[in-house]
Amino acid sequence: MAHQYEPREQRVRQIAQAALELIAEDGLRRFTTKAIAEKVGITDGTIFRHFKNKEEIVIAAMDLLEDAMFAEPFPDDENALDRLEKFFRKRAFLLGGRGSMGRLMFSEQLPQAAGAAGTEKLRSWRARNMAFVGECLNELEASPGLPSGLAIRDCEAVIQGSLLTFAFERTLGDNPESELEQRIERAWQTIRRLLFG
Repeated sequence: MAHQYEPREQRVRQIAQAALELIAEDGLRRFTTKAIAEKVGITDGTIFRHFKNKEEIVIAAMDLLEDAMFAEPFPDDENALDRLEKFFRKRAFLLGGRGSMGRLMFSEQLPQAAGAAGTEKLRSWRARNMAFVGECLNELEASPGLPSGLAIRDCEAVIQGSLLTFAFERTLGDNPESELEQRIERAWQTIRRLLFG
């Protein structure tokens, strides 16, 4: 195998991306340093010049997911319902779109491979997302844009459950990507009718 010398930061990213793709495609059963090395085009010994162990590789892979999820700030429109809609559409597209994101963001595979640090990272993602949703819903309840009798926690569950559906559909390959925007539109309109009248 010919050595391809890359800057350290680029090589670390390539290894993390390869790990992410392997776990997304085949779960943890193919997650070996040999498989990662083959995917990147390096020797498996090269991997350990950049990482101490496989847990560190998974943490780096999770960092890539986090970058994709939080690269843009949360929407800051004046209207809480507009903010919530933009958030929902972006998350649904990320979860249901091409690539490994949808397969792994709600998966327990990454924290299983990354240990306690991975579990904590996954919890923090969920907490950040749900805090934003909760903030929008609290504002809508006060405005009043949320029908009386609906509990904010139940509304959060409906929104998160709908987003989970996009991740599961992507994992199972149930819906073609060409229909993703229409599915997101239908899901948002359903949520809007159910929760906001």
